Order: sequence, then C-alpha cells, then structure tokens
Amino acid sequence: MSGHCCDHSCEGHQSINNTEDMGVLYSLYTRIDTDRVECLNEAIEGSGRRVFKPWDQRLNFEQFVESDCDEELLFKIPFTGNVKLKGLIVIGGEDESHPSRIRL
Repeated sequence: MSGHCCDHSCEGHQSINNTEDMGVLYSLYTRIDTDRVECLNEAIEGSGRRVFKPWDQRLNFEQFVESDCDEELLFKIPFTGNVKLKGLIVIGGEDESHPSRIRL
C-alpha cells in the first residue's frame, strides 16, 4: 500500500511508501523519560519501564511486564516535552496475558 505525506508537490519532502514506516514517524518513544517511568503492581521491579521500545524492536518479546498479585498494572509515563497522544499499541502474549481494558 502506498501512502503520501502531504497534499501538494513533495519536492524536498519525504514520501511514505509503506505502512510500517508510519510507526516510526509517529513514535513517542524518544519523548518518554524512561528513567522516570513508574509501574505499580509489577511482579519484577523495573520491568514496567523496559516494555517501552523503539518501533523497530516492538516485536521483541524478551522484555515484558506482569502484574504481581492483582490484575491491574498502573503506569506513570513522564514525557520530556509536550506530546499529543494519537494512538497506543499494546502487544500481549498468545494466551490470555493481555489487557482486557485500558484507561488513559
């Protein structure tokens, strides 16, 4: 599928030719202050901050977070500047180990 980044002549602009490339353009990963991310109810301390990954590593399942005793994980995600959240990608395991509900 071919996409386009603007509605006028694209001389000097980057054209998006692949849907995969769109994720890189809109990724907020570089704006997350990962050292200050907090996760409550995580089974392994610090695992919550390691689930935020660059776009090209999003399918690497070596780093994950699990809840300790209840079914709720609470994240505090500080950003390094103002951001506009347009979407969220959550990838769970093949079994039932994914969220049934997310609140922002």
